[in-house]
This record gives sequence, structure tokens and C-alpha cells, in this order.
Amino acid sequence: MAGPLPRLFLCCTGWLFFSCSMHPVIDAFRANTPESYCVPTITYSFDPATLPTENGDSLAMQDLSLRQVLSPHDILTANAIGVLPLIPDLLRVARDSSLQGRLRYLELKTRVHDRFLSAGTEINSIASELDCEGERADQLGAYLDNLNKKKSNALTAASIIAGAATTVGTVLAKGDNAKNTIAISGGLLSAGLTGFTISPRGKRIRLLHYRNLLEDIWYAPTSSAIYPPGIWYILREKAFSNGGQVSLLESIRRRWTHFELNGPIDSARQNLLFKNGGIYTADDLHTRASMLNQLQATIRSINEDLQGLILSLDRIR
Repeated sequence: MAGPLPRLFLCCTGWLFFSCSMHPVIDAFRANTPESYCVPTITYSFDPATLPTENGDSLAMQDLSLRQVLSPHDILTANAIGVLPLIPDLLRVARDSSLQGRLRYLELKTRVHDRFLSAGTEINSIASELDCEGERADQLGAYLDNLNKKKSNALTAASIIAGAATTVGTVLAKGDNAKNTIAISGGLLSAGLTGFTISPRGKRIRLLHYRNLLEDIWYAPTSSAIYPPGIWYILREKAFSNGGQVSLLESIRRRWTHFELNGPIDSARQNLLFKNGGIYTADDLHTRASMLNQLQATIRSINEDLQGLILSLDRIR
């Protein structure tokens, strides 16, 4: 029958293995980052008169006077932000030097300016939400990294202590059976702790998305309930990409698949990243943050299209 020292060693071995195999899931609320942390507090509505038309570019290209002052890219941008119907009138009154003509010109310029201001605000608004979500994902990822680092350090220390305790226990134990029990248990404990250190699963966090900014980008529906119509039009229109062969949406998805996801992913990971969320590892959170930040950069780059259109319209008069 084993003596008290081997029994105590066996109990400690079992307890340590049980403790190290536990991987609790942290709730996002515990980390003080609820699901609504970055979600806008109000629902936006858009004037139907300012919404882009799907065939607006083809109609505009038939207008010779419009093509003389705007490039095809400018025409698409004007359609996206809802100023395209105003430009023919703007061109017409620009040639009217009467007082009434000048007043009408200023009125139209003001309306165009208001649309540019609104479009810029829409870009900044969605970019701010993307920035907030990206920072939150990175913060949670760093939080898990820190917890897992502490755990890894504790496992390393425990492995060293277990090895030393095995040596001491073997020396102090009386009888071959006791020595063998301690040596085998200690060896298994040290090997197990080393294994946990080499390949730690780490803590995870439950994070749900009731408004997932990545969802529409990944699945590319015809219309979006998250992104403003003008921005969504630009993201779906091939002419706004550098090569003009694929849309910005497709370009973003290709980069994510190649660089962030390392190839096609299964349905479980798609649901995690692009649907309602679930249980995240630190690596998954950093991946999500990277995708959000890349998308934010793409959204902000739309300002360059607006700047080009502004310069073109300034040359009208």
C-alpha cells in the first residue's frame, strides 16, 4: 500500500493536470465591452432623391455636355453621392450672366456643397464605427494575450517545480514502490506541463455581433442595411477599383482570404467572423481587428474620389 508521501504526490499531480486543462470562456461583458459598444445610437434615414441609380452612369454618358466637363469616373462619383441630377442645371445656368442666373447658380452650388458635406459625414461616420470595432477587437485580443502569457509563465514555473519536487520526493520516499510511484507521477506531470507550455490552448472570450460590419462585405448583398447607399454603390462598382476589373468588395475579400484567413475557411469560422460571432481566441480577435482596419482604410479612400469631383466641378465656371 502506498505511503502518505506518494498519495500526496498523486493528489497534487491530479489537481495540477485538472487545473491546467481548464480553459474558461470569458464573457465580453466581463471585459466591459458589450455588443453595443460601437453601434450608433440612432437609425439613419436617407433622402430618396439623393440615392444613386443603378443606370445613372449609362444615362449620364449619353449627355455630351456632361462628358465635356466630367470624366466617366467623376460621373460615377456624382451618381454615388446624389448630385448627378443637379449638374446639367448647373452647367446651363453657369452660362447665364443675369442676376437671376447667378442666383440660381449659387443656389445649385449650395445644394451640391451640402451633398458633398453629407457624403463626407457618411464616410467619417462609418469609418469611426470601423475604427471603434477594430480597437475593441485588438484590445480584447491583447487582454487574452496577457492572460495567456501569465498562464504560460505559471506553467513553466510549475514544470520546474514539479521536476525538482520529483527529485526530492524520490530521495525522501522509502521503498522501491514509493520511489517508482513518485518518479512516474512526477515524470508524467513534468511532461504534461511542458506539453501545455508548448501548445497552450489559452483563454477565449465570447463576443456576439448584432451588427457585424464585416458581414455585408463578405456576402456582398445587393443592398446594405449597414453602409450608406452612396458608399455601398462605390464599393460594388468595378470602376472605382484601380484595375476596374473587380469591385472594391471583391478586392477586399480576396485580400482577406489570402493574407488574413490563409485560404478558404469553413462555415464555423465564417459564422464567427462574418455573422453573429461566438467564442474567439486571441488570434481570431487580431484577425478581425486587421480586417476592420483594412476596410476602414478603403472607406476613407473614397474621399479621394470626392476630391476629384470637387476639382472638376470647380472648373465649370
